[in-house]
Order: sequence, then C-alpha cells, then structure tokens
Amino acid sequence: MRDVIISIALWTGLLGISAPFVGSDAWAANGGSQGRTKSSAVESRPKPASGDSIRGEDLYQASCVVCHGPRASGGIGPRLVGNPVLSNDQAFWKIVYEGRHVMPPLKGAVTEQQMADIRAWLRSLP
Repeated sequence: MRDVIISIALWTGLLGISAPFVGSDAWAANGGSQGRTKSSAVESRPKPASGDSIRGEDLYQASCVVCHGPRASGGIGPRLVGNPVLSNDQAFWKIVYEGRHVMPPLKGAVTEQQMADIRAWLRSLP
C-alpha cells in the first residue's frame, strides 16, 4: 500500500496535481506549489543530509524512469547519472521545487526525504 501511495504521489507531481496526503509539510494546505512564495521558510530550512539509496531506487522506478530513462540514462528528461546538478545542493533543490523545462515542480507532491532518497540512488550509479 505504501508503494502505491508513493507511486501516486510521484505521478501527481509529474502531472502537476497537488497531493495533500504526501509529506509532513503543510504545503497542500497552503495552496501547494502555486501558493508558496520563492522566499518561503520551507526552502531555507536544511534539507535531509542523506538519503536511502535502496528506497531511492524504488521511488525512481515508480515514477522518474518514465522521463529520465532506465538507470537515469536520459530520455524525455536529461541524463541524471553523473549529472553535476546532483552535487550542487542549491541547483538540485531549485529544480525539484520549481521544475525545469518540461519537468514540473515537485514541491508538495513528494517529501524532501523521498527526493533525498532518489538523489542518493542517483549518486550511487557508476
């Protein structure tokens, strides 16, 4: 059941739909990503220091693979394996929160810990 909820949450993020049942932050109650300002306190607080790459792989396979391809090799979205953005905290979280090109903003659709887990898995790829 947990995997189903995570999968739905990730897909709703990809489709730009607010998912109020995901995450510990009250983002959905504040209007989701549309209701937040860029200078929000949520964005200035420390992000998870580490992620779980095993959970991250499951999360990636549940949603990210559609655009970023198997093993993050690229597709509709850019190649993520070895991508320098994974080592740049500010750039990584900005893209996750605000989206970029065809990638929708995921703020409010997935938790910071889920994104940290996905990032940990991406960083573990050779």
